Amino acid sequence: MTANQTPGGQVTAPPSLEPALANVLKLQEADMLRQLLETQLKQAPLELVALEKRVAEEKAALDARRKALQELEVQRKDIDNRLKSAEAQVLKFRTQQAEVRKNDEYQALTHQIESAEAEVSALETEEIQQMIKIDEAGALLRTAEAECKRRLAELAGQVAHVRETEAQCRTNLAAQAGTVETAAEAVPAVWRRAYETAKSRAKRPPYVAPIEDHRCGGCHLRMSNEVAEAARHGGKPIACDNCGRVVYWAV
Repeated sequence: MTANQTPGGQVTAPPSLEPALANVLKLQEADMLRQLLETQLKQAPLELVALEKRVAEEKAALDARRKALQELEVQRKDIDNRLKSAEAQVLKFRTQQAEVRKNDEYQALTHQIESAEAEVSALETEEIQQMIKIDEAGALLRTAEAECKRRLAELAGQVAHVRETEAQCRTNLAAQAGTVETAAEAVPAVWRRAYETAKSRAKRPPYVAPIEDHRCGGCHLRMSNEVAEAARHGGKPIACDNCGRVVYWAV
């Protein structure tokens, strides 16, 4: 950082500069702050969109867990229906067995009863396992709901902060626009035109930069001796022959 730069990189006027140049540097300082506020204001909607996306993702993840639990419940109900059907088959076969008189019919029904009872046993085991899955999924869902509630509260706080910052930025920007206008009024027309031309060519600040070791303080390229000498004499705006910024000798 040079002696005539602020910690934020803004170029300020040394006390011994000619008034016109000093005023241009004051204009630049006010203008750069205005640009910073404009950038922050443009960033706010993007931050809000990103936060809203995170809120949607949190809710979607929780909904997915809920749907997964519901699916487990549907599967358990299906198992229960199949179990009831198998139990009904056992009862039906036992009733039929009590009414038959032939041994071969009795043996056939015995085989059917054994098969149905085996199915009942398998379904009872499957139902127990399904209930365990439901209990585990329910516990995970309750934990996820608590975590989601906490994260959504944090995101709501961040959204509120961004909106508050956005509103404050609008207020500050309106005030800073007046500061820039006031600073511009103190700059002679020829210097103001040179400043605006430098802004259009350089694209990014600083637009008025000191010469350091025959290099432009903006683009950091070595300039021609003619430009450097013209800037040394002062009295009128001199542009860097590399980037178009207004340059001056820091004293």
